[in-house]
Amino acid sequence: MKLGLKLLSGVIVVGVLIYWFIYHSGFIPYSHNPMQYMPNMHKTPAVKSEAEAPFFPNKSGSRVPPAGVISREANPYPYRKDVLAENVPAYANPLPISREVVERGKLMYNTHCIVCHGSVGNGDGYVVPPFPKPPSLHSERIQTLADSQIFHVITVGQNTMMAYGPQVRTNDRWAIIHYIRVLQLSQNPRPKDLEAFDKFVEKQSEGKSQ
Repeated sequence: MKLGLKLLSGVIVVGVLIYWFIYHSGFIPYSHNPMQYMPNMHKTPAVKSEAEAPFFPNKSGSRVPPAGVISREANPYPYRKDVLAENVPAYANPLPISREVVERGKLMYNTHCIVCHGSVGNGDGYVVPPFPKPPSLHSERIQTLADSQIFHVITVGQNTMMAYGPQVRTNDRWAIIHYIRVLQLSQNPRPKDLEAFDKFVEKQSEGKSQ
């Protein structure tokens, strides 16, 4: 008799615990509004950026970060716009040059640069005029700049050109520079480049004739 009562009591306790877990713990999806133990542990109230937030003294949900803070993922660029590109340390593009990288650079160039610099970099983009014509990417100065120095101009801007560091990811800026080099090569081929091209065309012709 006592064993039966203990067993019944155990079943009841287990049943109550299962019922509580399903309907009141918050771990199981529900459509009603049950009593929960520490509900804020399950549903943290979020503040919409433009909404009022009574918790803060100025009642604003849009919080201004403290001066000088950056995100943990940020890699701040060390040079400002007033530093000339020629005064930035010269080093090569860290991205390997490949068809994939150049294609990515072309996509980013056509997204962000073509409107001013034009399709081949002559400075005859869609907004010129009324906006000032930028220097040609085929000028002697730009061709002699190191990749890191062109990266500086893209990142912080130059003269009337705005900074594209906030809009274009770091690797995409380097990819754009690879594509700029391709454009420069297309408009200013060296004798050895023309010779290599002629050999390529000759080889392609031989393949078709076979």
